[in-house]
Parts: sequence; structure tokens; C-alpha cells
Amino acid sequence: MSETVRVMVVDDSPSTRTMLREALSLGGGIEVVGEAGTGKEAIDRARELGPDVILMDVRMPDGDGVEAARKITSQNPGTRIVALTWSDDPNTVRDMLTAGAIGYVVKGGTIDELCGAIRRAATGEPDLDHKVLPAAVEDLRRLLEEERERREQVERLSKAKSEFIQVLSHELRTPLTVIIGALKFLEQRGVGPDETVLLESAIRRSGELQFLVEGLELVATGPAGEGPGSPGEAIHSAIERMDAVPDQVQVDDGLWGGVPHRFLERVAFELLSNAVRHGKRPIEISAYNRDGNTYLVVIDGGGWQPANPDFSAFFQEDMSATRSTTGFGLGLFVASRLCQACVGDLTIRALDGRTVAEARFRIRHDAAVPSVVVSGAAR
Repeated sequence: MSETVRVMVVDDSPSTRTMLREALSLGGGIEVVGEAGTGKEAIDRARELGPDVILMDVRMPDGDGVEAARKITSQNPGTRIVALTWSDDPNTVRDMLTAGAIGYVVKGGTIDELCGAIRRAATGEPDLDHKVLPAAVEDLRRLLEEERERREQVERLSKAKSEFIQVLSHELRTPLTVIIGALKFLEQRGVGPDETVLLESAIRRSGELQFLVEGLELVATGPAGEGPGSPGEAIHSAIERMDAVPDQVQVDDGLWGGVPHRFLERVAFELLSNAVRHGKRPIEISAYNRDGNTYLVVIDGGGWQPANPDFSAFFQEDMSATRSTTGFGLGLFVASRLCQACVGDLTIRALDGRTVAEARFRIRHDAAVPSVVVSGAAR
């Protein structure tokens, strides 16, 4: 910005604008480059002139100063607004500051005070007239108190949600254990050919539900107290559980600080499961460190991406166009929330006809990681 501050004067009174123009010319280092008599005109002139500072009356016809200040600061972020008004009403002060004004001057002060407020605004320094300062401080105190109460409410809600999931998981575990035990007992005793298929399906689905409950428990408990994860071991465990060998695995191995092993193991399984059950070969898995983050990436040939990138609970995309097998629809939700618990995220996108699932985690410390490449044959 140049040494001279370029100012636009906005007031619905022509005589007031003339008086302000003449007064500011005596201040030195301030040039009045334009003026406006209404809020709408102020918005148009600000876009045309691009002043450093706008001296804005609060109440005007055809759109008041609050509305004009809001639009000008949105369209011209480099322009600073200083409110100039007779009103020291707290609501008016609050409205102007909320609209983006950086200064607030009550009419009746000296020209030196006004010029000082303009110069400070031009450098980005806030300035409030001493007449409105007590009300502004009280507003700030009230807002801080409201923010503290909201934060406590969020913390209570988060704790309640975590406790609910833990209780729900605990209450589900016992009946699931009983159900699975009963089903396996029937399987051992033997059933007819028609019932065998139904029994096997019930055992499989009960096991999947039990595994889902374990995932919800991980989301509820969070990463505190968990040991760091090894991507190589996590991927190996996922491959064993899926009983499916990817076409290529490339791992920059070592411990990922801040990423619990059980979290990493579960995310690796969910992404591999998504690729094996719903995607197409070739399937590639990679794990690496970059720019303070760790990445676990699973790529398959399905070319699918979810319509809901947030992986909301109980959302399941219709994948009938490219995928023939459906599932519970909650695996990616669990994986995404485990990533978020480690200050990361999960993204799935279609790229060049392939599905790219990328889990990102924030790492807490670096480790020496030799690169290991393992290629598995397609089934």
C-alpha cells in the first residue's frame, strides 16, 4: 500500500461529505478519492475505486451502512471499513463489527482522532471509540461465555455418544455370542441339506455383525493408549482375513507413530474388503510416508466413487452398475471415522477407470523405513 491512504466517504448528507472531505485533507497523508450517498452507491463505487479505507455512515437510505459494509468486505477484502455515526448503541456497534468494520468512531470527536482511526484501519489495526468500547468488551465477554458453554455442550454430547456406542456394543456382544454359539452347535449336530445353506449364511452374517460391533467399539474408544501401527503387519493381517492376495503390495514399513495398530489393521481390512468384494482386479496396495502424513492406498479396477464422500453411517451406494456384491454398508464409515480419530481422512475417487481409496493419517514422529515390494499373483 502507498504512503498516502486512499479514502472514500459515505454519508447520506452532501454537506457532511463536503465537511469530511475538507477536514481529512488537513490531516496529511490522506486522500479522499470518492464519495457516495447511499449504501448501493457505496458498493458500486468501492468496486470501481478500490479505496484503502471507507468512512461509512451506519444509517442511510437504499441499503444501510451495515449491509453495504458486509457486501464491500466480501467483494473487496483489501478495503477496510471505519464506521462513522452518531450512534453508540451496542446493537449498532455489534452489527457493524459483524459486517466487517475494523473501526468504529462516534461523531463529535476531533479530526486528529478520526485521521488516526483511518490510518490505523489502513494498516489492519482495529480501533474502537472509547464511547463504545465498554459495550464492545461486554459483547466479547458474553460471546466468550456462550462459546465456552457451547464447547462444554459439544464435549458432553461427544462423551454421551461415545458412552452410547460402548454400551450398545457391549449389549450386542453377549446376544451375538450366544447366537453364534447356538448356530455352530446346530451345525455340529447336523441339519438337512436345505437347512445347511441357511445355517451357513446365518453364521457368516452373525460373524460380520460381530466384526462390525468391534469396529464401532474402536470408533468409540479412540486412539488413546494404543500402540503404534505397522502398515506391513496390518496389510498382512487384512490379506489373511480376506483370504485374497492382491496383485501388488508396496510398503514403506516401520511404525506409524500416532496411528494405533488396531486402527490401521481395521482400515486396511475395510479398504481391501471393499476392493475384493465390490471391485475388479488388478488390486494394488501401497503404504508410505509423505509431508508428515502416512497413507494407506488401495486401488482396484472398478472405477467407482461414492456419491456421499462423508461416508455417513448406514449409507450404502448402489454399485450395481459396476459391482455385483453388496455388504453391510458400514465398513467404509468405520474406516473413515478411524482415520479422522488420527487427524486424517478417507477419500475414495474414480481415476482413469480405477477406484482409488486413500486413507490418510497424521504421523507423530518419523521413522527409518526401508521400502519393501511384494507382488502376489491374481487369483
